[in-house]
Amino acid sequence: MRQTIRRWQQAGLGGLWDAPGRGIKPKWQEADWVYLEQCLQQEPRTYNSKQLAHKLAQERQVELSADRIRRILKKTRTAKLA
Repeated sequence: MRQTIRRWQQAGLGGLWDAPGRGIKPKWQEADWVYLEQCLQQEPRTYNSKQLAHKLAQERQVELSADRIRRILKKTRTAKLA
């Protein structure tokens, strides 16, 4: 609590915001998603999220869970539709 009060006294409202660089850095790059999108468009077969996770791990050495891939793909699809 004291630390928060000191930050308020020293920097005002801006002192209460989180500093940049907080949190875990992403394990994937935008190029990884471009690669997945190309695979999905060019290859005749379909993939589920578990297969995509395995494909990323094998070919790009990016370890992501199937659930995480599903959430990111859902976000990118809704962003493209908007």
